[in-house]
Amino acid sequence: MSRRLLRLAVIGLIFGFAAVTSARASDPEDAKAMAEKAVALFKVEGEKAFAKFSDPNGEFVKGDIYITVLDKQGVVRANIKPNIIGVNMWEATDPDGVKFSQLSWKSTENSETAWISFKNVNPVTKKIEPKRTWVHRVGDYIIQSGVYVTP
Repeated sequence: MSRRLLRLAVIGLIFGFAAVTSARASDPEDAKAMAEKAVALFKVEGEKAFAKFSDPNGEFVKGDIYITVLDKQGVVRANIKPNIIGVNMWEATDPDGVKFSQLSWKSTENSETAWISFKNVNPVTKKIEPKRTWVHRVGDYIIQSGVYVTP
C-alpha cells in the first residue's frame, strides 16, 4: 500500500472513530453534570441564566441532553424548544400518564436532588423515548436535565 493510501486509511479510521464516539448514547452522569453546571450558573446569574439554558446552540445542549427549568406552578421557564417556554406543564402527562412536572417537584420534597423517569420526545430522533432525568430544586425552581435511554 502506498504511503498516501495508508495515510488516507489512518485518517478515515480516526474520523470514523470520532463519528462513532460522538454518536454514542448519552450517559445519565452526563445529564447530571449538565444540570449541576446549570445550577451553579443559576446561583450566580439568577433568572438571567434562563436565556443561556434555552439557546439550542449553546453550552447547555449536548446531543440529546439539554436543560429544562420549571417554576412551582409547572411553567417552563427555560428549554431549547421556544414554543414551550411560558407554558404551564403542571397537568401534562407522558404516554403512560406520568405527570412529569409534578413528579419533578414531588421527587424533591425530601431532598434537593433526585432521579426521575418518564417518556418524552427525543429532540435528536424525534421519537417518544424513555428518559432518565436528574432533578435539582433551587428555591422556587427545578433545574433538570435528562438522557434518553434504550429500553
